[in-house]
Formats: sequence, C-alpha cells, structure tokens
Amino acid sequence: MIKITFVFFACILSSFSGVAQSTVQWSDSIVVDSTTRPITSPRIVLLSDGTPLVTCGINGDFVNYTSQIWCSRFENGAFTTPVGVVQEPYEPLLYGFGGYDVALSGSQVFIVFEQQQQGIFLASSDDGGNTFGSPSSVQGSVAGGYAILPSVTVDGTDNPVVSYILHKQGETDYMVRRSIDSGLSFNDTPVIANAPAPGGAVCECCTSDLLASGDSIWLLFRNNNQDLRDIWMSRSTDLATTFDTATDVDATDWQLNFCPIAGPRMARSGDSLITVWMSGASGTPRVYLSTLHAGTMQGGQQLDFLTLSGPQISQSQADVAAVGDTIGMVFVENGNEILFHFSTKGLEGLNSQVNRFSVPDHTLQLPSVAFRNGVFHLVYVDATSHQVLYRQGILTGNSPTYEPIKGAALGISVFPNPVEGGGGFWVKIESDVLQEISLFDVFGNKIFGQKSDMSEVAVPTDHLAKGVYFLKIKTQKGEESRKIVVQ
Repeated sequence: MIKITFVFFACILSSFSGVAQSTVQWSDSIVVDSTTRPITSPRIVLLSDGTPLVTCGINGDFVNYTSQIWCSRFENGAFTTPVGVVQEPYEPLLYGFGGYDVALSGSQVFIVFEQQQQGIFLASSDDGGNTFGSPSSVQGSVAGGYAILPSVTVDGTDNPVVSYILHKQGETDYMVRRSIDSGLSFNDTPVIANAPAPGGAVCECCTSDLLASGDSIWLLFRNNNQDLRDIWMSRSTDLATTFDTATDVDATDWQLNFCPIAGPRMARSGDSLITVWMSGASGTPRVYLSTLHAGTMQGGQQLDFLTLSGPQISQSQADVAAVGDTIGMVFVENGNEILFHFSTKGLEGLNSQVNRFSVPDHTLQLPSVAFRNGVFHLVYVDATSHQVLYRQGILTGNSPTYEPIKGAALGISVFPNPVEGGGGFWVKIESDVLQEISLFDVFGNKIFGQKSDMSEVAVPTDHLAKGVYFLKIKTQKGEESRKIVVQ
C-alpha cells in the first residue's frame, strides 16, 4: 500500500491584480500520495457533502508492480489511506496524461479505465470511494482494432455514460454507451458521437470530456478532418441515443499530421459551456478558452493567455471549474510551473488575474481543479519529489456564486451569516428536530460538535479566526451542509 504523509513545503506564489477585487488565498500544499513510480494525471472531484476525493494512477513496471488507480478522501485535515479501484485480475492501462476518468452521483463514484487488449471497464463505489467492487464491462475486446481513452459522466437519471475511442478497419471514432442500471451493464450498441463533425474521424490519442444535464449529453473532443485537428463539441438531446449536432469551438485551425496527445476539458456555467484546450497553430503550444451556448450550440468568445513569460511560452494540460459567474482554470506553463486564472465576473478579467505556482528546480504538472461554495480545490503532481499535492484556495472579496444547498427543503435557517466579530450564530429548523451539528475548518478539522434534540442551537464563534468554515447539520429527515463566514 502506498504510504500517505502530511507535510507542507514552500512555494513561490505570485499574484497579479486584475479588474475585479476578488483574490484567492491558497493553503500550503498537502501530500496526497508519494511514490517513486510514474504517476498518471490525478483528478479531484467533490462529493455531495463537499468532501474532496482525489484519484490518481500509478503505472506498473510489468515485472514487480501492477498498474493501479488509487482513490483517497480528504478528512480531518489529511488524506485517507488510498484504496485500490481496480480489483484483480483486472489491471488498468494508464498513460502519463490520463487513461481513466471519474464521475459522481451522490455517494456513488464511477471510474472508467482501459484493460489492455480487453476493452473498457467501469469500477464503482457505493460508499463515497471507500471501497470498490468488481468492474463491469462497457466495451469488450475489439477484433482487428482497439478501444482506448474512456471518459465518464452521470446523466439526468443518475446513470453513468461512457465515451471512448474505437479504432477498427482504418476508422477512428468516439463511441458513447449508456447504462440504465447504475453501471452494472451498458447498452449493446454504441452511438458514434463525432458523426455530426466533418471528416468522419477523431484524433487517435487525445482524451475527450463528457458533461450531462437532464436528457442532454455533450462530448468535447479533438476532431480530425484531413489533419485539421480543432476541438469540437457534439450533443445528444435523447440520453445518448443519437448525437445530431456539433460545433467547432476552436478558431485556431491547427493543421497537423499526427496526434498531439492533448485533450480538452470543460465545465458548465449557467447556459454556457466553458471549454479549455491546447493548440499549436501559433507555432508554440498555447492554452485557449472558448464558450458555447449549451442550448443553441452557438459558439461564443475565445481567449488566449499571454502571461509575463512572453509570447514564446509553452502551455498545456488545462482544466477548468465554474459555478455561476465564478471561473477557475489551471494549466502548465513552460513545462514546470502551474498557472491558476480566476474571475468572479465570468470571462471579464479571467486572463489577467493569475496565481503562479512554482518550486525552484522542481517540475509541477498535471493539474486538476474543482470549485464549490467559495473554495477552489487543486491537485497536481510534483514530478521531482514524486508527489501528488493538494491545495485549497478560498475566494475572498466580491461575493462568489454558491451552488444550491442540497437538502434545503428541510427548512433549516442559519443566522447571522456572515458572522460579525466574535459572536456566534443560530441554527433553527421549522418542521423537524436537530440531531447533530458539526463545524469544520477548510482543512476538514472538526472544531465544534453538539448533539441536540432541540429545534434551535447556538454555535459560538468567539474562538475562531476570520475565514470560511463549513457546517454540517443532521436532522431526523436528512442532512445539510452550509458555508459559514466569520468576519
């Protein structure tokens, strides 16, 4: 088992002010995983209660070690001992840039991976990533071809949807399969998701990204139209039965006769789909962001990210997270440092507000970002120290947009919030009985707990420093989580 440690290290962090007044205050780094073996791109997602869950792949050497995908949760200020996702006799085929993907539905965790020469499989957990069962088959072995680079999302019925590249008889397409039984099985006939895009082929080794809402499913991928390798978005409005429309979200027109191994990522912000990707059309690898209307599939704006490094920079490995008008994106610059761009006003100021993470003589790479309720969550790899690292960034200044509170129908009110000075706040419920209240800091440390059978409880804050805290409320009917700000 991989040993988990909890340490901090110094990081050079430069902040540049932009048009907005918001800032992001970053914590020191926390080690998620440490190993001398090659690390596959980590991913961070947030469980329904806000708990960060990090996955990463560790490659085997075909002799002494097998490849494995590891999963760990951030609890009480540290990451739990990682659990193996893939059960024997299965072994995932991993690549430095990825090779697996993760999606959530409540406490269910779905992870897709490729089994060498055997197809695509889905491993799932029903307890928030603490344990995983035996994988189920998504796509079997392909006679005369192969299936690689899967992605996964959860549709409006809380069922997993999986995409993957299928290469057979000289044709390379993105196929999509959907489950109707929580991932136990998948439909017999996949649909060609890139069919509406021109050229009839996709880039043969670039990952894709999937996103779903209601009956709609969007696939973001690098198309291959006679070596024009732009990023395209295709859409299904019937739960992946058909994909009937596609839009070019990439105006760079990158002509290339080989695969650049650089897939896109996306997030949804209201009616907009925000996409981030790399193109070398300018002569050097550059990261771009573009928008697309989710309903009309009409393209919007496109941004590039010239920084203080100048025009001859090299950028890659972009990821993005968004809620409302708050956007955060990360990417690697010059092969060894990570840039984080953010805005609370949509695209306004996004390319000028940046935090830069670097460590002298270290190579930082493979970042992944998530956002919820005013806090950014970032993971990345320090390839020099062979560690997967995690940071929390608290958004301050202008009020960010928060996600709807899960379980708000329980009728709980918390007031005042924000809490002024060193007073306290009340938790009150209208038509239920409180059972337990817990208050946590941003590192997951429990700093207050009280069991109760009352309809209202006072929570003191006079001993707390200014900042963001998280309240978990348990009642007879369910649970809620709230963000508390102490000013």
